[in-house]
Amino acid sequence: MQAQLPRPWLEILASLDHAFQPIASLADGSAYGFEALLRGWEGCGFTSIAEVFDRAYEERILYALDLALREKAFRKFAGRGLERAKLFYNVDNRLLQMPDYSTGNTGRLAAEAALAPSRIVIELSELHEPDQRTGFDRVVAAYRGQGCRIALDDFGTGYAGLKFLYRAEPDIVKIDRFFVAGAADDPRKASFLERIAGLAHLMGVSVIAEGVETERELRLCMEAGCDYVQGYYIARPSVAASDMAAAYPHAASKACGYRRSASRGGRVGAADLLATEPVELGLDLASLLARFRKEPELSILPVVDGEGEPVGAYRARDFLQYLYSPFGISLLEHQIAEGGSSSLVARIPVVASGTELGRVVELYGANPECGGVIATEGGRYAGVLPAESLLALVADLELAEARDQNPLTRLPGNLRVSEVCAERLAEPGEGVAFVYYDFDNFKPFNDRYGFRSGDRVIMLFADILKSSVARPKGFIGHLGGDDFFACLESADPDQVLEEVKATAGRFAREASSFYAPADRERGWIKGRDRSGRERRMSLLTVSAALVHLRPGASLDAEGLSEALALLKKEAKASPSRLAFRSFGPGPEEERGIAAGGSGGPRAAPASLEAPASPPIFSPSLILA
Repeated sequence: MQAQLPRPWLEILASLDHAFQPIASLADGSAYGFEALLRGWEGCGFTSIAEVFDRAYEERILYALDLALREKAFRKFAGRGLERAKLFYNVDNRLLQMPDYSTGNTGRLAAEAALAPSRIVIELSELHEPDQRTGFDRVVAAYRGQGCRIALDDFGTGYAGLKFLYRAEPDIVKIDRFFVAGAADDPRKASFLERIAGLAHLMGVSVIAEGVETERELRLCMEAGCDYVQGYYIARPSVAASDMAAAYPHAASKACGYRRSASRGGRVGAADLLATEPVELGLDLASLLARFRKEPELSILPVVDGEGEPVGAYRARDFLQYLYSPFGISLLEHQIAEGGSSSLVARIPVVASGTELGRVVELYGANPECGGVIATEGGRYAGVLPAESLLALVADLELAEARDQNPLTRLPGNLRVSEVCAERLAEPGEGVAFVYYDFDNFKPFNDRYGFRSGDRVIMLFADILKSSVARPKGFIGHLGGDDFFACLESADPDQVLEEVKATAGRFAREASSFYAPADRERGWIKGRDRSGRERRMSLLTVSAALVHLRPGASLDAEGLSEALALLKKEAKASPSRLAFRSFGPGPEEERGIAAGGSGGPRAAPASLEAPASPPIFSPSLILA
């Protein structure tokens, strides 16, 4: 039986309130949900929210307090006219240890507040690792059985980590702000953010990035593949329920000019999807079997909640293993009696319509047992990509990549370079740099040491580039021969310059090991230049032509090609083997350095001042 709150706690409860903070969709800025955050605890003598629940836990009334707060949050949230928005409510895992704990109360309180259970998301935290003795897994199943969604809060900062993710099987993962703050300047954090999002999507789990406070962090979350964002940049928590809005347009990708990376093999569209009619959770066994008998070609049957959002799928093969075994139907009926038909729902990857096919193929390839991928439009179910369709896409994508890929370095070739340049020129973000690399004195080295050694040197430089270009959206390509290309996202052109210098210096040092000791000690070899004259030729180095675009820069693909071609000639003539230009709006439209010095402002070439409509980027112009 539920414990009653002592009088002092009833007085505290009367002073406590909830603020609501929105969680916005990165696709269109719509309000996916609102998190209920406790307020008013300071006036009750507590030093933090955590102290409120710690004291209630010590006094063994944690569950009673939680239910009372839950009822207040449900009633305040309901009836605000936000028909699709979900309410995120935090649950302290320790309440499972309370003597009065019982299941089914969430559904009852939701019904009393006229709030559909499918709009309630129970947030579980890693702060206090759940005790196996409390029947944690059964409790999670009970919440899900009542129609609620499960979210894993502050992922990456608690005790349990991946073990908690595995046990809870959440519908949503909320990535802690630690992995968002500073990630734009920290490649390791950015990599963690992207990997966590990728792992979640592989499991069919949606991703919310917490603590987003700047547009730069918002853009980073978009690039990492997060689905939703929460933080001060979207809106601060407010105790006034009237402050809740149906949409936060500045959170949408188009609001900050974000463009997705150039597509590998196209994007998921309506034409790619199989419009399989989904079923809702709770369908009885007889109806499920009847659906599979009626449509024997079905391999996966999508399952949605009351809001039309996918929660997984029934897989035909999961039923067949029962139907073709003795007492199979009885076993199925027993399993449904124990955990409901939702216990048969398999979690499969979910992607938004418009996701690049390469990404979809990666998700499926990492878990081919899933049977397919579900696609959504505006968060709602849109269709499925079954396994047979995905296998065909895999073959087409691999063929397209093989045609463009350099056979020696396995790096993308001219086609992919063109796509990346077009995409980044259209939206330079916080700043982007394009770098063209060309070996110096490669022909005499090849003539003296042979093509096999030449290939080894090319592979060496490819490996150096792969290890140095590690930031988000960094890209490297091989244009052919000893010509390479890199695209680096950076707001600081001086930082890019230092990185390019470091790459060139490392190559010069490591390439010297391919020379005979006498040649290396002497610092030159005899060879023929491009005019055929024999003379002393220096050891291998690399020249670099670098164009940096600041936010708001106006430069098209043809202008980029012309700029890099001019800079390549300057770099070859420079003692530093480096030539650089930076473009962007402001009093200094173009600045650059060449010939080893720091040049002052230079007027932009006419072709760069008034660019035409962007053509496809042509590396051949650089190679001329």
